[in-house]
Amino acid sequence: MKAFDEPTDLMQFLLPYPDHVQKLMLDGRMKLLLMLQPIVEMHYDATTAVCAGFSTTGDLKGLFVNLAAFANHVTLVFAQGARLDDPQHRLKGAGAQVRHIRLTSLEMLDDPYIRGLIENSWENAPKPDRAPAYQIVTKIYAGPKRRP
Repeated sequence: MKAFDEPTDLMQFLLPYPDHVQKLMLDGRMKLLLMLQPIVEMHYDATTAVCAGFSTTGDLKGLFVNLAAFANHVTLVFAQGARLDDPQHRLKGAGAQVRHIRLTSLEMLDDPYIRGLIENSWENAPKPDRAPAYQIVTKIYAGPKRRP
């Protein structure tokens, strides 16, 4: 198994969350890391959620999927989800780009349909000429938090 950096910042951001949210977020992160290589992790301490995003470029333009921890659940977010082929209509959202699926268990990330959405999102993400080196990029949004 490939060694990944300890997500100390992400674990700190998740401390106020219930144990089941922390566990699903951290276990889901590891499952996605093993699935998506090469990748740059992007951890966000945002206004309404804590996110573990995955980018092909190391910045927002390459961010294609992320896990978002909310007060009592974790959501799998597709940055360009409106472009994904979703004949079963599992993706939620009505905006121009973003779609999401609420994760009720870690096993949902093993569902062939959901894995297909993740793989399709990866395939459509912008790719730099050289694959990025694995790293964790942390962003902390200023201002009040509307989350745990």
